[in-house]
Amino acid sequence: MVWKDDTVRRRQILKGASVGGAALIAGCTGGNGNGGNGNGNGDGNGNGGNGNGNGDGNGDGNGNGDGSVSGTINFVHISSFEPSAGDFKEAYDSQTGATLEAQSTPAESSSTREYYVNQFAAQSSEFDVGMMDVVWPAEFVNAGWAAEVNDPNGLTDEMLETPVETVTIDDSLYGMPMFTDANGLYYRTDLLEEAGYDEPPSTYMELVNIAQDVMEQSDEDLNGYIWQGGSNEGLTIMWLNWLWGMGGSVHDGDGNLVVNTQEGVDALQHAVDLIYEYEITPQSIPSSGTDGNRQTFQQGSTIFMRNWPYAYSLFQDDTPVTDKFAVTTMPTAEGHEDANNSCIGGWSLFINNFSENVDAAQELANYVGTAEAQEQLAAERSRLPVRADLYEDSYWEDSDADKPAFLDRFSEILNRTSARPAIPSYSQWSNIVYTECNNALTEQKTPQEALDDAQDQIDSDINEG
Repeated sequence: MVWKDDTVRRRQILKGASVGGAALIAGCTGGNGNGGNGNGNGDGNGNGGNGNGNGDGNGDGNGNGDGSVSGTINFVHISSFEPSAGDFKEAYDSQTGATLEAQSTPAESSSTREYYVNQFAAQSSEFDVGMMDVVWPAEFVNAGWAAEVNDPNGLTDEMLETPVETVTIDDSLYGMPMFTDANGLYYRTDLLEEAGYDEPPSTYMELVNIAQDVMEQSDEDLNGYIWQGGSNEGLTIMWLNWLWGMGGSVHDGDGNLVVNTQEGVDALQHAVDLIYEYEITPQSIPSSGTDGNRQTFQQGSTIFMRNWPYAYSLFQDDTPVTDKFAVTTMPTAEGHEDANNSCIGGWSLFINNFSENVDAAQELANYVGTAEAQEQLAAERSRLPVRADLYEDSYWEDSDADKPAFLDRFSEILNRTSARPAIPSYSQWSNIVYTECNNALTEQKTPQEALDDAQDQIDSDINEG
């Protein structure tokens, strides 16, 4: 069954939001928890379970709304999804005969994947549904880890094409899109205005110059620019942001992945220079993570931050930056103002192929794509919806909620996105990239040495593998 959505709205198309090609769809990290001092990036390495699932994955997802499912369903989610997981539990428990138990991984995207892989290796049925970063579907499906998801009510027909394409393998659906993603540049409007700046920077060096000027004028001890520099998926995305913004690519035209191009080295050199030459990025950045940076910005001591839409709502509730920040498109290198250098991403709900509660898992999958769930994710949690109609003003005219202010800005950012390589070995490729980039950020290697070493591994293990 699909949980009741009292308002039936016509499908509307988000004009201009064709974000990324079908062959290159990939995803993004969602953040790593709410605690700590703003600098942590939790390892999130789960200990594989020992349950023996039946592995059939054959739930029909066609419940009739009368509480026909029962028992307990276990949902594993990234820690930044904690508030929404509570929303889902309330709705699931009240409208089905089952109970939703939510478990958070204290991790970034790459470490959350390690948790799942440990569970899959043991063919564990200890969790039934999980959150799947959009770089994982090909790997999860090819390995037999994700079960097929049924969509009897045509929920995916109402969605943007790109999020659906990411979870469609060989014409079958292996996940229900939950929200899409694009990274933007958060900045302190009050600090810029006090220093005499009416607009945020649009190029890399404008950002450097403004940050240095604001830091010099301020009596406060400010961070100029924070970004994801730890040895995790966030650093791969940061490097790609700079690379794409310089007009670069990781594709050589012959089907190979190349990272040590001139643009690739220049992108990594720029990251190093932000720390050690321009001194606008703190030297702790090479050990930082997504949500730790969010916390740091939220504490009020930072001018610029690169982050995801989820941070927007967390800054609204009586924080030191409430009403003092805005978000804009990612800056680019001079001469590449039209570059699409934000990373497209997002998360879907997948069903563990070893689950023994497939019918109940299908219930949850068939809820997350409804207008009810999507509206709550957008209005209360600043998640970018996958349903096209939520980007239209007319949708919100019929809603009890106001259209979230961030939607218009992030719909613009969505149109400036590119995607990471959609390859089954993506996680291995990214691990190589972020490990070597981090070696450069910690000055163990020069950017050229780091990316040459990365290329040697990529050629050996991926391009020629």
